[in-house]
Amino acid sequence: MRTRRGLVILGSSVVVLLLLCGGFGAALWHWRSTEKDRIDLSDLTRRSPWPRTQLLLPDRLPLDRAMGDVGPNGLDVSYPAVDGLPLGYAIELLDERGEPVWSVSCGARAVVVCTDLGDGYTYVKVLDTDNSDPATIVRRRAGDRIYSATVSGDHPERVAELREVVTAVHQPSDEELLDILRYDGYQTDWS
Repeated sequence: MRTRRGLVILGSSVVVLLLLCGGFGAALWHWRSTEKDRIDLSDLTRRSPWPRTQLLLPDRLPLDRAMGDVGPNGLDVSYPAVDGLPLGYAIELLDERGEPVWSVSCGARAVVVCTDLGDGYTYVKVLDTDNSDPATIVRRRAGDRIYSATVSGDHPERVAELREVVTAVHQPSDEELLDILRYDGYQTDWS
């Protein structure tokens, strides 16, 4: 009888110990995963000219198909649209003339035709030249930056859609930013 009772106690003790170890392991895995996400996000956004809270994303951005990058001149995101033409979204830093630092300037009249749409919005038609491909862009100026939405080709019929992309934006969660910035195979020293 004592042996049987001892085996039951021993078996119960082993089960409790295994459950405690499993719980500790799960907690450690969760902490490590959360810490890796925090480090990755910090690394992926460290070159931004603005705080992470100001890296706004379009409301209708398909996170499962979007890819982005943050650099010293701003945020650049690309994703396929419903009709198959890829869309580009960017938050661009302005130069001293009030033009985007790393994309086409409205001052380059041989390359672009810019039309003021009012309320800080501009329609930019990029011409097909030796050093540029045709594109349709809508920009919205806000302080020291320009929000822009781009589609390749001459598509003036899409100006309203592009305007919506730069108008309907939100502050993304850390998870949303990680979804678009952390590409497959991204490595940190935690990986």
